Amino acid sequence: MFALQKALEYPNFKFAASDTWIFEWKKLCGITSRKIQKMVSFKLIRNNEDLIDAVTKFREEFKQKSSSYDPRFIYNTDQTGFRYEVVGNRTLSYKGERRTLGSALSPKNKMTHSYTVQYTISADGKIVGDVFICLQVKFQSILE
Repeated sequence: MFALQKALEYPNFKFAASDTWIFEWKKLCGITSRKIQKMVSFKLIRNNEDLIDAVTKFREEFKQKSSSYDPRFIYNTDQTGFRYEVVGNRTLSYKGERRTLGSALSPKNKMTHSYTVQYTISADGKIVGDVFICLQVKFQSILE
């Protein structure tokens, strides 16, 4: 669409956005069809530059303030999630097949549940306190 609009600016130039042209252009630019993993708002995409500025500002402030404290008393905590067995949502199958099924080696609950651990770590690299563990939380699965 954009190529056709641009071509209108040059009336003596004959251009047709054929399937071959589009295929070659996508190949040249490294563009391919991919599954969308997360839907976000246009506002989030537009605010990306603001986010980068805020991160830079936070890092500068942290460097200034953290120099006044012993690294043993600066903490960071975050959750990390994992699955017992990772099962992809794509597979090879015959064209036109009405239903494509997937399988895994584990029982179904090991494919449909996630596990979470949360550590608190000090700036000197030591684990602080107990580790929070959350077992078998059901997540949206391709199996449902």
